[in-house]
Amino acid sequence: MFRRLTICLSLALCAAGSAQAVEENTFQGGRTLALRGLLAADSIETSLDLVNRTKSVNRCTLALVTADGDRIGPLMTLTLGPLEKRPYENVFEHMTDPSSITEARASVSCEQDFSASARQTDTISGRTDLLAAEEESAEAGLPPVKTVPCPTGALCLDVPGLVFVPGPPPGPPMPVGRVSFPAPAGTVKRFLLSMDVTVANWYAPEPSGKHLIYWFVVNKNPDMPGLLYFRGPGKDQAFARHGMKLTHPEKIKIIKPFKAQVGHTYHIVNDYNMAGKKYTVTITDTTPGEPGVTLEGRPNVTSFVVKAKSKFLVDMGFYPDKVETEVPSYGWHYSDVHIETYK
Repeated sequence: MFRRLTICLSLALCAAGSAQAVEENTFQGGRTLALRGLLAADSIETSLDLVNRTKSVNRCTLALVTADGDRIGPLMTLTLGPLEKRPYENVFEHMTDPSSITEARASVSCEQDFSASARQTDTISGRTDLLAAEEESAEAGLPPVKTVPCPTGALCLDVPGLVFVPGPPPGPPMPVGRVSFPAPAGTVKRFLLSMDVTVANWYAPEPSGKHLIYWFVVNKNPDMPGLLYFRGPGKDQAFARHGMKLTHPEKIKIIKPFKAQVGHTYHIVNDYNMAGKKYTVTITDTTPGEPGVTLEGRPNVTSFVVKAKSKFLVDMGFYPDKVETEVPSYGWHYSDVHIETYK
C-alpha cells in the first residue's frame, strides 16, 4: 500500500510537507520507485516532483499506469540537471476520461540516486494530499528504454518508439495526439525537437490541406519554437511557423515546395537556435536516394525564460472540420519524439 503522508487544508502547508517528504525518500540509481494511489479525474490535479540527488546530470524514466497495469500515456525519459528538482504539474491532463475517476500509479527509475513524491489537489475543496514513494520489486521495474543520446550541455526529453497513430472520432485513437513534458526551468538559448513521421494517405476530402506534423510550444500557443505541416497533392509543400511571445497571426511563416511520398518515413529536426539567430527545419527522407528539404529562418528572440512548472507540449494531427485548411492525418505514424534544451 502507498503511504499518504498528510492531508492539508492549506496549500502552503502542503508545499512544506512535500519538501520534507522528498528529503526522506532517496533511492539508489537503477532502482524503480512507485507512487501508488494516484487519482486521474477532472476534479483532481495530480503533480509529481522528481529530484536528482547527484551533482551530475541524471537520466530518468517515467511511466504512468492504471491500477490494473494499463499504460496511461507514453513511456517517457528525461534528463535532470545536477541536484535539480523538476515539477511535473497535472500529469493526467488530457490523458484520461474527465468524467471518470481512474486509480493509477507512477513508476520512476533513474541511472543515479534520485527521489520523487506526488501531490494531489482536489480542485473543489482545495485539499492537498502528499504521497511518498516506495520501492518496486525487480519484477515490476521499468523496461530498458532506447533513446537518442543526450548531447553534452543539453537537458533531454524523449518518448521513444511509436508515439501516436491518429484515427477517426469518436473513439480512440483520436485524430489529435499530445505529448506533455515537464520542462526544465531557466533561460534557454536553444530548443531542438526531432521526430519521425510516416506518411499514410492524404485526407481524401482535401489532400492539399494542412496535415499537422507537430505543434511545439511552451505551455501555450504564443510561445512556439516550431510548427510544421505537410500539404499534399494540389499544394505539395512543407509549411513551418514559429515565434515566441507572438499571437498566431503574427507567427513567422516559411514555405517550401516539397512532395512528401505516401508510405515514406521522414526524420525531422526542428532547431530553434535563438542565441545563434538561426531557425532550421530539416526534413530527411529515410528512403535512400530520395530528396528531402530544409526550411530556414530567424528566431524573433535571442533567448527565452522557461518558468518553473512549465510544460513542453507537442501535438500531432488535427480534428476534421474544426479550422479551415487544417485536416486530419489518419493512419500516419508519429515516432521517437525527442527534445533538447540548452541553457
